[in-house]
Amino acid sequence: MAHISHLPFLSHLRAQPNQYVLHYRRGRLVRKGAGLAYWFSPLSAAIAEVPVEDIETTFLLTERSSDYQDVTVQCTLIYRCQNPERTAERVNFTISLKTGLLIQQPLERLASFWAQRAQQAGRSYLTGVPVVEAIRSGAEVIRARMEESLKKDPEIEAMGLSMVSIQVRKVAPSAELEKALQTPAREALQQKADEAVFERRALAVEKERAIKENELASEIELARRQELLIQQRGANKLLEVQKESAAQKAKVESDGVCTELAARDFARDVAVRASGEAEAARTLAAARHEAEEKRIALFTTAPARVAWGLAMQEFAGKVQGIQHLNVTPDLLASALQQFLRDHTGE
Repeated sequence: MAHISHLPFLSHLRAQPNQYVLHYRRGRLVRKGAGLAYWFSPLSAAIAEVPVEDIETTFLLTERSSDYQDVTVQCTLIYRCQNPERTAERVNFTISLKTGLLIQQPLERLASFWAQRAQQAGRSYLTGVPVVEAIRSGAEVIRARMEESLKKDPEIEAMGLSMVSIQVRKVAPSAELEKALQTPAREALQQKADEAVFERRALAVEKERAIKENELASEIELARRQELLIQQRGANKLLEVQKESAAQKAKVESDGVCTELAARDFARDVAVRASGEAEAARTLAAARHEAEEKRIALFTTAPARVAWGLAMQEFAGKVQGIQHLNVTPDLLASALQQFLRDHTGE
């Protein structure tokens, strides 16, 4: 876009370096060049501004393949106005002398022009191949054919244009067909994903089984060791009982021997004691018997008064106390007579 400033009868134009200015007065080209800045009279001037920079345009080509499927080709083309004067003759690049803006839309016309010139090369390829092949390898083929066709097109040179590069961004079928074509690949990927899930689950099950087997083996080994421990404890207990029984037996035998010895000693002591007591009893009985015989003999041979005295003496030894004593005249008379008799006899 050119910058235009105004005075009462003159105007000043200042163009950018990448804009080519064509100044016409009375139908004749009087000034041209890129990035100009000058004064002019707006009453007699007509100015065109053609960009000389690289211009990028994008367009779509829709065509049917050999199997009657719609295919859309998205292209990006970069071109340049190689001959601005010739381009300005074919396309209107006139700018407004008041604002400096383009009166029409020449770049859109050029984009349409490029699309029309490139369409034939794309159509000739797409109509001869099936849609699957066009999608798989058509982008590079279409690009090469378009590039070759556009470089040889004389109309492009007549327009003062030159192509810099062309790229085919995308070759795509209709949405329904694209979804249908994606289905096998999607299903294959899904199948692979399912297989991966199944393998992961199988691996998890296998690992879990291995873990269970290890746990079972550990439990079996633990049970076996516990059984051995119980057997060992039983053997130790049996050995302890046997030792205790042997000790008890030895103790009982020792106690029995001690008891037998004590019993023998006690029996011997009892026998000795009994023999001594019996002998003492016999001796005492013999002594008592002898004393009794002597006492009887004494009573037999002794005078009456002696016997009476002895009897009284023995009676006195037996009697604890005399509460009452009755002496009758007869007893006293006989005792006195005997006393006198004894004294007289002496």
